Amino acid sequence: MLVRVLGPADGATFRAQRLRALREHPDAFGRAPEEVDSSEVWTERLRAYASSELDFLLGAFDADSLVGAVGCHRDHGIKQRHIAYVWGMYVVPEQRGRGLGRRLLLATLERLRAWPDVEQVWLDVTTGNVAARALYASCGFRLIAVKPRALKVGDHYHDEELMALELER
Repeated sequence: MLVRVLGPADGATFRAQRLRALREHPDAFGRAPEEVDSSEVWTERLRAYASSELDFLLGAFDADSLVGAVGCHRDHGIKQRHIAYVWGMYVVPEQRGRGLGRRLLLATLERLRAWPDVEQVWLDVTTGNVAARALYASCGFRLIAVKPRALKVGDHYHDEELMALELER
């Protein structure tokens, strides 16, 4: 498995994987499939990320197939730039249980340590996503808040946990 930064050439592939994640696991993500930007928008966004200290996307590849991804973002504002947010963590079901999620998360944290002024990493995870919660906790994230009924999928509500990690350099 190769873990690397996604670039403009990966826009369409990432979009396809993002759509799959949102369709197959609607209770795990805060977006709906119809909210996913076009391949062209993702291509341009990934082009901008290449020179950014505010955003990146990592992908895990099995040969030429994108089998996992994770995004990271931090705010432009001076008072909030010390916090980075992990978003969109996803590994395709057929690749789970092989440590790929851990590799993606650890690669994300390693990259964040190179960003100036980042002190904390935050992420949201639905309380029902037991495997993801366990992964984050095993990497040092701790629960700091529960957001009740944060997601509504059809008639069902899902609570989210806000987890944080103090980033050591």
